[in-house]
Amino acid sequence: MDKNMFFNILLAFMIFITVPSLTALGERRIDVYISMFTLEYFIALSVLRPRRRFKDILAYTLLIAFTIIVTIRVLEVLEWKLLTP
Repeated sequence: MDKNMFFNILLAFMIFITVPSLTALGERRIDVYISMFTLEYFIALSVLRPRRRFKDILAYTLLIAFTIIVTIRVLEVLEWKLLTP
């Protein structure tokens, strides 16, 4: 099987398992879903290393979103009120 096709199938399967699992646990925050999708994408990317014809814009976007989410959560733990009045 082609490595790129296997990467897409594996990623779709991981996302397909993640969404019902988090929903069954009662998770409603979108940042948790985005964080899990980001981790799954980078795990599949590092294990399978599919060939890319152009720069991986999705990886950059997911990494930036993940960094913002983690930063906001850390600031909440440190009790900084960044986004709330």
